[in-house]
Amino acid sequence: MKPNVIILICDTMRKSIMDMYGGPARLPNINALAKDSMVYDNCIAPETWTFPSHASMFTGMYASEHGIHETKDKKVSWLIDANSKLEAERLPETMQDKGYSTLCISNNYMLTRNTGFDYGFDNFLTLETSPWSQSKLATEARNLGADPMQVLNVLVRKGRFDTIIKYAREMMRIRQIAKTANYPLSKGAELTNELLMNATLNEPLFLFVNFWEMHEPYVGFSDKELLDDLTGIKKFGDKKVEFLKRQYILEGEFLDAQVGRFIKMLKSRGLYDNSMIILTSDHGQAFDEHGYIYHGTYLYDEIVRVPLIIKYSKSKKFKKRKGYQSLVNIPRLISDIVKGKDDGSLTTRTAFAEAYGSIDFLPKSYDHLRASFEQKYEKVRKAVYMDGYKLTLNGSDGTIEEFMKDGRDIRVGSERNSRMLRLLVRKIDEFRGDEEFRLPEV
Repeated sequence: MKPNVIILICDTMRKSIMDMYGGPARLPNINALAKDSMVYDNCIAPETWTFPSHASMFTGMYASEHGIHETKDKKVSWLIDANSKLEAERLPETMQDKGYSTLCISNNYMLTRNTGFDYGFDNFLTLETSPWSQSKLATEARNLGADPMQVLNVLVRKGRFDTIIKYAREMMRIRQIAKTANYPLSKGAELTNELLMNATLNEPLFLFVNFWEMHEPYVGFSDKELLDDLTGIKKFGDKKVEFLKRQYILEGEFLDAQVGRFIKMLKSRGLYDNSMIILTSDHGQAFDEHGYIYHGTYLYDEIVRVPLIIKYSKSKKFKKRKGYQSLVNIPRLISDIVKGKDDGSLTTRTAFAEAYGSIDFLPKSYDHLRASFEQKYEKVRKAVYMDGYKLTLNGSDGTIEEFMKDGRDIRVGSERNSRMLRLLVRKIDEFRGDEEFRLPEV
């Protein structure tokens, strides 16, 4: 009998936050799943944010191959069109061809039918639990400023006094909805579990779930504070950073309880034993470890190193291999497992990560900072992991941003490190293909 294949994306969960990897978040339910699973230690996200990383998981291609990634001039609206027109077979389509019933439940507004991620799914549900993203007026206001005062100032300058009252009423309405719904702590996982408990799940089943709990916003999170930090107006203070990290951990622990409910549902319906369950994340989150808060833009480990826990059918275990696991390899792995093969295609000697610039737009209240913002963040970066080394290159400036061994910065120094540096530069050069990318002189 073909195994069910279930992918649980704990969106924005960085590896180092989890207690099984030595982190501070206590996740008993995920730990219990791990006992029946293979826990992989070197999983690398191919990109730094939702859209291109999911495109890679579905196509088995890096962002430079499928082309669905940010650039200086092309952001989300362009990516939607590119994703919809991409001529490549997606993982759900492959599973559909193999006779699987295919279902997606997404808590992420980036993953919808309208953004082109529904190819191959018999049923696709997006549960947008953010009251802010569901409001057209709130979206309009967000384009003007990052907080009510900025929006007010823009509207006053434009003489749009009638709009001020309309926005103010909408703001109060949404805040009341958020309070009632326990948002932002709860971002859809509870509702997802309730739906699945009562849904018809035909076997063999391919189920893809995106849990959004660990993605910002958090309790105490402010768009204005984030944008002020990114643009250099005012950096987050240490106390604020620590507060946000605690909220991030609380989100992880809240999500862990929902993962526990999900696993309990599978067991109660007799689906657990014959299921391949992949728990991972599309990217992580930075909390000022390198002077940067958020995700996207940079290729630091806190952003691209993600957890990977896979429970194979009948809790089968394989011999651990040295190397790296890329999310790009997920489609190939699933195909092999369904054919009765082992997990050999998952781990490779090298893994790559890419970033192509800023992922967000600036509201009109930040127009005076647009040029400096673009100068700082609109860079193309590529990283390669190999034999414990990591090299990150800035292809816009031709500079080395990171050269590391076992997570620690190293100097070229020895002849061995010099040879390794040259080898890693060559690996990135081969990986980039015909793509314009300035290499350093080494």
